[in-house]
Amino acid sequence: MRFLVPALIAAALLGVVAGAARADGDPASDVLYVQDVFVPYPPPPKATVAALKRNVAVAFAKGYRLKVAVIASSTDLGAVPELFNKPKAYGKFLGQELGPIFVGPLVIVMPAGFGVYDGGRSTAAEERVLSGLAVSGSSADELTRSATVAVQKLIAARALRSKDIRPPQVYPQPTTGRRGTTVRLKWSVLDDSERTKDVVRISAGKALKAVLRTRLQTAIYSRPHSVQWLIPQSLKRGTLRYCVVAMDPTGNKNPSVCTQLRVT
Repeated sequence: MRFLVPALIAAALLGVVAGAARADGDPASDVLYVQDVFVPYPPPPKATVAALKRNVAVAFAKGYRLKVAVIASSTDLGAVPELFNKPKAYGKFLGQELGPIFVGPLVIVMPAGFGVYDGGRSTAAEERVLSGLAVSGSSADELTRSATVAVQKLIAARALRSKDIRPPQVYPQPTTGRRGTTVRLKWSVLDDSERTKDVVRISAGKALKAVLRTRLQTAIYSRPHSVQWLIPQSLKRGTLRYCVVAMDPTGNKNPSVCTQLRVT
């Protein structure tokens, strides 16, 4: 999956892809486009998965970026079962699949051990940490627990430093509002740092009507960002447009993305 499709994102967020992707070319690439953790199917206990997700969240809270794929069997690899128990090779494959939206530390956990990939950049720091670890078993539960320990060790060693080079992707929602009332403009943001501050410009033709800004905030696709705008009573009925530019903490920005704001 080389290109991001909003409908596929929505399916992943609803949990459809996680199950249906077993017949896909690479199930983990579908899930990891919108989430930070991929676990085997059938999944390990909820508490085990929750512990891994909490520790990945700690990495983001410290300003790192990280995705983790736990692979328990060849069926977790869809159309590339030959990469099972080849964590380094699969890490490169999966990293290239995720490249349009994520270039950063990607940790693979398989019964054979750990792998790490970072867009072709050096992973020496991560490899030094992972080389001292071993997986505790081959079950989904044991592998996921091993992944949690690996994440904890990587954070403690400050081994996840990686330059953020990918700009956010923004998906604004068409909106309708009445003159003299407040309208809420919403858009979803997908960014591998999971933090952005956004600028919204509202225009009628070539005339700029408003510029609205948000503070730096969590940017997860399933939690749309929004601003409110009081539509002037004097404004003519018709179709305006609003455009959104998001910027991550590194300064990466997306090209302005626009949609309609219909005024009645």
